Amino acid sequence: MLEEYKEAFRRCADTIDGWRELSKNELCFRCVANKGNSRLYDAYFAAIMYKYWHLIAKYYYQSSNVATWEDCYDWLEDSVYWALELNAWNDKSSSIYKDPNGPDKMINRCMKCARLTFYQYINRKKRRDNFGLLSLEEMSEQFGVTVKEPEVEEIEDTVTSWSIKDYIKQQFDKKDYFISVLLDLIMTQEPFDKIVDKETNITYTKFNRNKLSRSFNHIDDIYIYEFSRKYRIPLETAKLGFSYVTSIKSNLLKAKIDTALERLQHDRFFVMLRKGG
Repeated sequence: MLEEYKEAFRRCADTIDGWRELSKNELCFRCVANKGNSRLYDAYFAAIMYKYWHLIAKYYYQSSNVATWEDCYDWLEDSVYWALELNAWNDKSSSIYKDPNGPDKMINRCMKCARLTFYQYINRKKRRDNFGLLSLEEMSEQFGVTVKEPEVEEIEDTVTSWSIKDYIKQQFDKKDYFISVLLDLIMTQEPFDKIVDKETNITYTKFNRNKLSRSFNHIDDIYIYEFSRKYRIPLETAKLGFSYVTSIKSNLLKAKIDTALERLQHDRFFVMLRKGG
C-alpha cells in the first residue's frame, strides 16, 4: 500500500518540470509560496513527501516494537504538513527565521516530535484525560511530597464526561494562558520523579517543580503548533497566548507555578475529579 502512495506522489510531482534537481528546502519554499494555487501546492507537497520518503524506513526500524509502517508514514505526512503550515522560517520571532535550511530542520524536528507524541499516547492512554489523579492538592500544599502512582483500575474509576483537554481549551479561551500551558506541560512533559520503596517495592511519584520550570524554558515553535492543533486553537491566537507565557521572568516563574497550583487545588473541576466525578 505504501509503495502505491509513493508512486502516486511521484506522478503528482512529475507535473513540475525539474523538481528532482531542486533541494528539499527549495521545494518547501516553493510549496509555501504557492499556497493559493492548489495544483502547484499539491505537486510540491508530493515532491517533498517523495524526497523525505526514506524517513519512513528510518523511523520504522527505530520504533518497530510498537509502530507500524503506516504509523511512520502518518508521522511523515503530518510532519511535512505541520512544517509547511507553521512556516517558521518566515516568522521573525522564530529561531530559524530566514535560515536556508529551515524547512529541513523543521521537518526532522517534527518527525521526532511525532514519534515522541506517539509513544506518549501509548504510555498515557489510560490517564491523560484524568489529570486530577496527579494529585494537585499534594503538589500545591508541599512540593516534593511522594504519592502512590495510581493503577489503571483506579484511573478508570474516576473518568468524567468532561476531560482535562476540554478544561485546558476553556481556560485558554478565557485568556488564562498560564494555567492552560502549565497543565499541558504537566501532562506532556511529566515533571515527576519515580521512586521505588526498597522495602515494599511500591512505586511512588514525586513532583519536581524544577523540572516543570525547565519545561517552560523549552517551549518552541513546534510545541506551540502542536498545542494549537491539539486544542483546536487558531495558530495566531496560540502564539499570542504563548508570547505572554514565555515572557515571564525566570525569577518569577516558580512563584507563579506555586500560585497556580494552589488555585487549581480549589478549582471545582479538580475537586470533582478527586471525588471521583
